[in-house]
Amino acid sequence: MGVRLLAFALVAGSTTTGCSFIWVTRPAPKEEAREYTFPVRCTDSYWMPVLDTAATALFVTAVTSVSLQYTSKSDAAVLAVDSVLGLTALASAIYGYHYVGKCKQQASTFPVDEPYSAPQMAPGPPAPVPPSPAFAAVQIRGKRLAVLEFQGKDLDQDILMTFSDTVRGGALQGLRPHGVVVMTRENMLVLLREMGKKECGEGECEVETARNIGADYVISGKVVRVEHSYFVTLKLHETQGGSLLGTDTVEGASQVDLLRSLREHARQLTIAAFGPGPDSVLPTR
Repeated sequence: MGVRLLAFALVAGSTTTGCSFIWVTRPAPKEEAREYTFPVRCTDSYWMPVLDTAATALFVTAVTSVSLQYTSKSDAAVLAVDSVLGLTALASAIYGYHYVGKCKQQASTFPVDEPYSAPQMAPGPPAPVPPSPAFAAVQIRGKRLAVLEFQGKDLDQDILMTFSDTVRGGALQGLRPHGVVVMTRENMLVLLREMGKKECGEGECEVETARNIGADYVISGKVVRVEHSYFVTLKLHETQGGSLLGTDTVEGASQVDLLRSLREHARQLTIAAFGPGPDSVLPTR
C-alpha cells in the first residue's frame, strides 16, 4: 500500500506544474497595446491549458480511487496535499483558457508578425543641426582673446603679472587649433594708452576693457588667500554680449603651486568653451 501511495504522489505531483500560470503571458488591452510598436507577445496555443486539464482529470480519477481504498490519517494527509495540487492544475487550466482566448483576439486585431503603425503626425520644423567642429573653428578663426592682469590683495605685482603670463600661455595652447589670436600685454597697454583708458579686471569693467582694445574674448583672474591656501578664480567672457563662457578655480598651498597648475587650467578652460579644435591632438598632462 505504501509503494502504491508513493507512486501515486509522484505521478500526481509531476503533472501539477501549473503550465498555464508559467507560460501563458497576459495580453495587453487594446488601449495599452497601441502604445507599443509591437503588441505584447503572448501564446495563442491551447496545449498548456489542455495539459492542465489532463492533470486535473488524472487527479479526479486517482484521488477517487485511492480514497476509496485507504482511509488512514497518514494516507489522508497525502491525499489532501495532492488534492491541493490538483486544484492548482484546475485553476491554471481556467487561467490558460481565458488568456489564450484573449491572445487570439489580440493576434487578430494587432498581428504580431506586422509592426503596428502609429498614426502619422503632421511634420514639424526640422530640428536644428549643430555646426560641425570645423565650421565652428572657422567662425572664431582670427578673433582675439585678451588676458587681463590678475587682481589680488597684498600680493606683489610681479607675481600677479607672472600669473597672467602663465594663463596666456595655457590659453594659447587651447586656442591654437582654432586660430584665435592671444593678445600680448604690450599690445594691450599700447591700445589702452592710445585711447586714454586704464585696465581693470573685475565686474563689468573687465568686459568693457576688452571691448576697448578690440578683443572678442577676455580671461580675468582674481587671487585670494584663505587661511593657508591660495585660490585663483578664472573667468572667460565673450565681449559682444558679455556672456560668461566658463569659469574655473585653482587651489594651491603656495604661489609656486598655483604657477604649476594655472597653465593647464587655462588650457582646459578654453577647450571646455571652444572645443579641442578640428583634427587636434590634445597634449597630455
